[in-house]
Amino acid sequence: MRPPCEIVVTKVLPAIRTVLVMDLIDRHELTQKEVAEKLDVTQAAVSQYLSSIRGDEEIERKLQKSKLFSKIQKLSDKIASGKYQKSQIIKDFCGICDLMRKKGILCKIHSDSAPSLSKEKCDACF
Repeated sequence: MRPPCEIVVTKVLPAIRTVLVMDLIDRHELTQKEVAEKLDVTQAAVSQYLSSIRGDEEIERKLQKSKLFSKIQKLSDKIASGKYQKSQIIKDFCGICDLMRKKGILCKIHSDSAPSLSKEKCDACF
């Protein structure tokens, strides 16, 4: 049995970061090194996000097609501008994850990873 927070750490956060990294590089034309510095991660981590070694490709595709993508792009804009404090960026990042929980997206990902939960009518994500 995996609690929803484990799904967030292992799948959701890396998927959000992957989409964010791709946007920073594609739309803002930042280098991997610049992205790494702005996100306080290594350049190797950025490379792994780009090659989908970290994250979950299915969740990444769903994020890119969802209304949450505009939230990720707004976060990307803030990060690229360099005008925002890291604490605000963290709050915005957490806001994306919280919105996924509120919209039931996290619940869907959680139940897909543990089908027995749907039989129990699990509501742990809410």
